[in-house]
Amino acid sequence: MTQYKDYRQQQFQVYKYRLGAKGQIGKLISFYGNLDSNDNESYQTMLWEGAIYFNFRPEFIIGAGKIRTPFSRHNFIGRHNSPVMSSDGDYFLANQFKEALRPVNPYEGGYRGNQAYKRTDMGMMVKGSIKDGLIKYFAGIFSEDRSNSSKVWSLTTGGFGNVQTTGPQESFKNFEYDVRLEFTPTFWGFKQEPNVFDPSSREYQTYGGSLDFMTFGIGYHHETHLENANTNKYGSSSLTRKAYAADFAFEKKFYQKYLIGAELGYMYFKDTHFYEEVSNQYKKGDVWTWYGEVHLIYDEKIGIGYPGIGFRYEYVDVDGNYRDTTGKIHKDLVYERYGACLSLYPIRGKKGIDVTNRIGIGFDYVKAEDALEAYIKGKGWDSTNFTWYLGIYANF
Repeated sequence: MTQYKDYRQQQFQVYKYRLGAKGQIGKLISFYGNLDSNDNESYQTMLWEGAIYFNFRPEFIIGAGKIRTPFSRHNFIGRHNSPVMSSDGDYFLANQFKEALRPVNPYEGGYRGNQAYKRTDMGMMVKGSIKDGLIKYFAGIFSEDRSNSSKVWSLTTGGFGNVQTTGPQESFKNFEYDVRLEFTPTFWGFKQEPNVFDPSSREYQTYGGSLDFMTFGIGYHHETHLENANTNKYGSSSLTRKAYAADFAFEKKFYQKYLIGAELGYMYFKDTHFYEEVSNQYKKGDVWTWYGEVHLIYDEKIGIGYPGIGFRYEYVDVDGNYRDTTGKIHKDLVYERYGACLSLYPIRGKKGIDVTNRIGIGFDYVKAEDALEAYIKGKGWDSTNFTWYLGIYANF
């Protein structure tokens, strides 16, 4: 999996196993934690997430730990429950496409010191639910993490490399902050998602029919993640990333047996890296992405389970130019990704279908465009990738 593959391969792999705990001590204290072992970490077990919260009022809950940064719905989603299995991080994404994500990868989970953008981090968060979820708010502070790795894209050779600096990168001396607001039209009969009261702050694309919800969300992120860059070369000594998110999600049961849901999201990250616009002239680069998902689950048993189908689309655009062997300059590192999955959920509880246990079969198709396509082809790699998969999720 660490090599670039252009031709057929077959693989069987247990790519993740996780041990989790969640609980309540009286009415005041709640906690959770996940020990995770996965392919990306060579199956070394580590604390993936964990936090403790003090529940003073529904409108005011404060806690600290290794938590998900409250920026976008994408950060809060428990993707192991996603109707399309390939939504689960970037596991299904072939390595040649991951090159575009190196300055900011919003699809990775957990915390790694070499990540340019962290969906989880050590920090504190205050959150609350107002008027039974009509408005929910989340605000967090985290230490800034600074690195010069994967911060500059080359025009001629392509690929992300290290920024030349004139001094050390001093992490943890200032704060990153993230703010998120969510709105639920409770006056239309929809219920709030319980992420304010869940110590993990998780949201889900499907609740298996136990919750009719509609959530609108917006978010803001701010972090200085590079300092002491060589101004003579790049024209700036630092990169301060500002990011914005907007998203919408919905799920409702119709006629007591048709569970229909959808999700739409947009994220924009400003000043994530430098890129060579023309020879030896650099410009600050941005990243933006939008994604959509729809699903249908049938709440009547057929054979050994309850069937469902989901579709997903995402579009990623990263600033970066690439000059091919003919001298032509291509702009923007772009890829599109399509996914579809048929699932069978074998277990139904009192409140709804248990979406944490299932069998799924689906496909994931990715194609590179513009400068990313020219770069990949210049390396002799495949600019498209099609993956079939059969997956099993089990929760005990």
